[in-house]
Amino acid sequence: MLSVSCLLLLVCSPLQGQFPPVAPGEIVNPELDPVLRSIEGLTIHDRLGQRLPVERAIRTESGERVSIGDLFASKRPVIFNPVYFSCPMLCNLVVEGLIDSVATCGLKIGEDFDVITLSIDPRDSAADARNRENLLVEALEDAAVLAESDVSGAREGWRFITGQEADLKAIADAVGFEYRWNDFNKEYAHGAGIFILSPDAVLTRTIKGISYEPQTLRLALVEASAGKVGSWFDDIVLTCFVYDPTKAQYGPAALKLMRLGGIVGMVVLGGFLFLLWRKGPRSGDPLIMADPQREQLPS
Repeated sequence: MLSVSCLLLLVCSPLQGQFPPVAPGEIVNPELDPVLRSIEGLTIHDRLGQRLPVERAIRTESGERVSIGDLFASKRPVIFNPVYFSCPMLCNLVVEGLIDSVATCGLKIGEDFDVITLSIDPRDSAADARNRENLLVEALEDAAVLAESDVSGAREGWRFITGQEADLKAIADAVGFEYRWNDFNKEYAHGAGIFILSPDAVLTRTIKGISYEPQTLRLALVEASAGKVGSWFDDIVLTCFVYDPTKAQYGPAALKLMRLGGIVGMVVLGGFLFLLWRKGPRSGDPLIMADPQREQLPS
């Protein structure tokens, strides 16, 4: 009994040397911390205009082997979401932010746009993808109830894919998503963000972080679709606003606003002058008549 208790105590106790010893108040030296070293240099590159390697093979949540290009057959813009299914924290935060934004952006998943969640971990299977699909689609449906939005197309519009390491790496590299395996804690080190792709699988917008403002997501999807989704007002906003990567949202562009203001001013002035020309003098306007008595010269 004593030996069993000692064994349990040994198993539950932290192993010496598992983390570099740090005294209270001492700053961790990144050169000695294996976790910090695993993320050193990792970033999300901005590769706008880059096209996915559409010929690369992937495996869908149903186990079917297709090319990544086959998932763009709907000709809708796509939110591309690289994660891995056993991620303990960061991937979950990214997906939570994505769910909140999709539920409130005003566009319909499976009708206006699709979502592709790709696992960067080649150990993830189709069964893992199905489990994650069930979990996240239910979470999206719950969020939609609170937002009073329609996500009835989520099952068809949200794909969960896995694959071989070489194919997954090539797809992630195309959008600038870097990741690295960390032997110390047996996890992948990676950045946080989502990627907006056109219906032709071309990267049109990179949105970094774990929170995505719904209006920003909407405008990015409208922009990726070249105006095929969204409203006329979205088109006007995109005419005057540009994406600011430092704030991860769209903001007014001074030059565009000045140009638009000048055009609007000219149109208004031209319309006003045209109406005056068409209308002519009003029939009720008094005519100035000459007074013959005043015009008579005194004798």
